[in-house]
Amino acid sequence: MKGNCGFPKKIRVKKGSEFDQIIKEGSRKSGEYVVLYRLRSADGGQKFGIKIARGTKGATKRNKIKRIIRETLRKNKDKFDPNEKVVVLLRSPKKGMNHAVHTGEIDFGKLQEELENLIK
Repeated sequence: MKGNCGFPKKIRVKKGSEFDQIIKEGSRKSGEYVVLYRLRSADGGQKFGIKIARGTKGATKRNKIKRIIRETLRKNKDKFDPNEKVVVLLRSPKKGMNHAVHTGEIDFGKLQEELENLIK
């Protein structure tokens, strides 16, 4: 499966400074579970990053959440500007939200649907 189907490492945000820049300078859209940051950039092309707190119980659940987010971003890559950097941040329990994400009671379908709505 070649073409626009993959999510290669070259289009991922990897550096902490890059995450910080996108979060600080980018536009923000919030949902119950995630926050989506978007920053148009003249250099670097399209890049995506995922940030999930280790406070989310269990590595298996964190990895499943990351897979769902990555797959949703991959399917919707064409909805982003070709020179846009995007970070998806899983909400922290400190923000007074429902702790379902962090205790493992998250509805993964609802998470995916919410992210797709934020991308529109």
